[in-house]
Amino acid sequence: MANVFVLYTGGTIGCKPDDSAGGALAPMPGPEFEALVLSMPGLADHKVADYEGLTWTMGWFDTTLDSSNMTPSDWITIAQTLVGAYQDYDGFVVLHGTDTMAYTASALSFLLPGLSKPVVVSGSQVPLIFTLSDALTNLVGAIVVAGTVPVPESTVYFDTKLLRGNRSEKINANQFAGFGSPNFPPLAEVGSFITQNTALWLPPPGPETSLSVPTNLAACQTALAAQALAVASFSVVIVWLYPGIQPSTVTAVLNVTQPAVKGAVLLAFGEGNGPSNPAFLSVLSDANARGVVLMDNTQVQAGSVLPGAYATGLGAVGAIGAYDMTPEASLAKLVCLFASGKSSAEVKALMPTPLVGELTVTAGTAG
Repeated sequence: MANVFVLYTGGTIGCKPDDSAGGALAPMPGPEFEALVLSMPGLADHKVADYEGLTWTMGWFDTTLDSSNMTPSDWITIAQTLVGAYQDYDGFVVLHGTDTMAYTASALSFLLPGLSKPVVVSGSQVPLIFTLSDALTNLVGAIVVAGTVPVPESTVYFDTKLLRGNRSEKINANQFAGFGSPNFPPLAEVGSFITQNTALWLPPPGPETSLSVPTNLAACQTALAAQALAVASFSVVIVWLYPGIQPSTVTAVLNVTQPAVKGAVLLAFGEGNGPSNPAFLSVLSDANARGVVLMDNTQVQAGSVLPGAYATGLGAVGAIGAYDMTPEASLAKLVCLFASGKSSAEVKALMPTPLVGELTVTAGTAG
């Protein structure tokens, strides 16, 4: 027996043509989407056919969102909703647009410490109202996984694969295999049966940290409320490096004061390299001296930043090597750590430290 809570936030899975937008797709309201889901084969009466005892309940955002409009405040709203329902359900599904799904799944891994139940973020490349769509298989798969696979993590389920949320990335804008995890294997795969790669899962929390303990739930809600107030007071940015990037461009981004930039994800070349001209490095060094936490991520989808491997590495100006952490996870981790009230020094110390399986610390130099 398992009951799964499905939180519909919007996204392509719930889209329909909107006459007021010239027929462009827009997410339908929650009650309309729930009625559509109930009409789908195998999902009538809030049950899952062929899975006796597996039921689902749906909630939704009052205003559904295209995920391009998601903000850190919405990440916290999702986390608060899940914590509020935590004691009443065995697993959770968050239906979300694909464009920023990896950011949200990453953020939930940091916002929900002590998860002992699965949180499965999913959606689709084509709306559920269309016949040729990946929506129904992703939706059913996500509910079944949330109700039967006891992985204590924030995950992404897409096209038969269950991925660690803070290792996931959108890798294709059109194909049904829209998500991947280039630096970490799937946690489970769904076919004629479900293959659970349990050796890769994070260990379940002990009673002192598990969200299953009511006092821990209350503490988590209090922490989330504080973070909800904090996220509007600072900014975390992404700076994509490119050949010929001007120091003035980086200055314009890092010197924003309203709200103040506290962290920056630098999408560097290769193993974490950037221009070595003094003016460019001076801008980064000045930002580091002001307390801006600089993350040295790579633009390359797979592989790892190796701090100090090249003379053009950014560690000399105080940037922290992200190793194999995705840019999405780096940004979400910066936001969540700063929103929790940590100082720049504390954040800088924690960013290269694995907290919830988001990175693998490696050693090595260029060959």
